[in-house]
Amino acid sequence: MRKNSAHQVEGLVRGSVAAILNVTGETWTELGAAVGLTTDTVSRRQKGTSAWTVADLGRLADHWRIAPSSLLTGPTEALARLNRERVETIRSTKGLPARNGVLVA
Repeated sequence: MRKNSAHQVEGLVRGSVAAILNVTGETWTELGAAVGLTTDTVSRRQKGTSAWTVADLGRLADHWRIAPSSLLTGPTEALARLNRERVETIRSTKGLPARNGVLVA
């Protein structure tokens, strides 16, 4: 195995985070504030410059109220595990309309 090569699971996590952000309407800045990271750190994680850590996954999962393992299996699983009420709460605090129960990116 090559040193410093990204594993495919990193892409799954980035895809899961992107899909959830799409549904919740959160920005990288808002997500960072919610989980204790800077916007630059979230940006690096999502661009693949640095990997999401296990601790990051735990904080993300706590924020979205899903199991951390849901983020490892890709966007479909992550979205399936999202609580509709949690999504509605996040969206309403931003003044965004409800998604009418639809949690697809």
